[in-house]
Amino acid sequence: SVQGYAKQFQLDPALVMSVIYTESRFNPMAKSYVPAYGLMQIVPQSAGMDATKFIEGTERVLAPSYLYNPDNNVKIGAAYFYLLYYKYFKGVTNDQSRLYCSIAAYNTGAGNVAYAFNKNSGGSKYSVNDALGTINSMSPDEVYNYLRVNLRYEEARNYLVRVYGKIGDYRE
Repeated sequence: SVQGYAKQFQLDPALVMSVIYTESRFNPMAKSYVPAYGLMQIVPQSAGMDATKFIEGTERVLAPSYLYNPDNNVKIGAAYFYLLYYKYFKGVTNDQSRLYCSIAAYNTGAGNVAYAFNKNSGGSKYSVNDALGTINSMSPDEVYNYLRVNLRYEEARNYLVRVYGKIGDYRE
């Protein structure tokens, strides 16, 4: 269940619901062109492999049939969001800024979020570590507005606004 996996992976259930709404409009059989599958639109070769390695200790490519199961899908999606928030962006000192980066990364990948902050610097373009100084020098509002303008893909820029804007609809 959303509540159970949100609790297991230390996430706000309203955030998980907002991601599900934005990704699939609660359609467990959703499939995108990428292809990504199910409620939380898991890409087997990226998020799916990261999440299975985290949960099971071994990377594996999940079959679409596995990801079309709503319980499996929410478990993998919540685990992947956990990795983004608590591992990949753990160096972002402000929780709200870290949330914005993680939401954007759920759509476009951590490397593309880093790229938005690194593209004009001398650092490695896709390195989250190289982006931390810039991110941590900004207020949460500045991070949000920066991502809305500087993420490479319009879909990701809009995704951040849509997911973050929907969280309040699912709060108790």
